[in-house]
Amino acid sequence: MKTTAMALAVSMFVAGPAIAGADVKLKGTEDVLGNKIGYPEGQAEITGVDVVQKPGECNGWHSHPVPTFGLVKSGELTVTYATGEVKLFKAGDMLIEAQHVAHEGCNTGNADLEVLVFYAGSKGVPNTNMREDERPQ
Repeated sequence: MKTTAMALAVSMFVAGPAIAGADVKLKGTEDVLGNKIGYPEGQAEITGVDVVQKPGECNGWHSHPVPTFGLVKSGELTVTYATGEVKLFKAGDMLIEAQHVAHEGCNTGNADLEVLVFYAGSKGVPNTNMREDERPQ
C-alpha cells in the first residue's frame, strides 16, 4: 500500500498531464545513468529544495538513496559521477538524478546556479548521504 501511494504521488508529478493542455516535460523509469528508479520502504515523504550555488562552487560528493528530480532554473551545472561520467545541465533542463551513485555537482558557469530539487523519499530516510569516500582519484 505504501509503495503504491509513493508510486502514485510520483506518477502524478512526472507521468502525464492531469490537466487539459499540460505538456509533459519529464518522464522516465531510469536515472541519468540508465539505472532503474527504486522507491524506499516506509511512509512517503516528498521534499522540495531550492539549491543555489555561486560560480565555481561545488556541493561535495554525495549520493541519493531516494528518487531525485531536478529543474535547472538558471546557470550551468556540471555533475561528475563516480562512474567517471560527466554531464552538463543548463537552464531549463530537467533530470532524474542518479540514485545510489556518488556524484558532485559544480556551478561551472559565470552566474549563480539555481536548481529546484524534489526528493521522492520516505520518513526517516535521508535524501542525501555525503560520500567523500567514493570521490574518484
